[in-house]
Amino acid sequence: MQEYKYYVQAINKIYEYLNIMKSKWNDQDNHNYIESIEEYKSVVVKYADSFKKMPSKDVEEI
Repeated sequence: MQEYKYYVQAINKIYEYLNIMKSKWNDQDNHNYIESIEEYKSVVVKYADSFKKMPSKDVEEI
């Protein structure tokens, strides 16, 4: 379950930074690039379930 926690925290941080960049940058090319990354959010959330199903390991072992 620890892996799931780290995975969710990392993904949330990535999308938090993307939102900050999107609000600060005015260039449309940058907005398009960020939007293309955001399209993968549903896939990332879907695969979070695979971390829930994995046997628990310490992060140091990975």
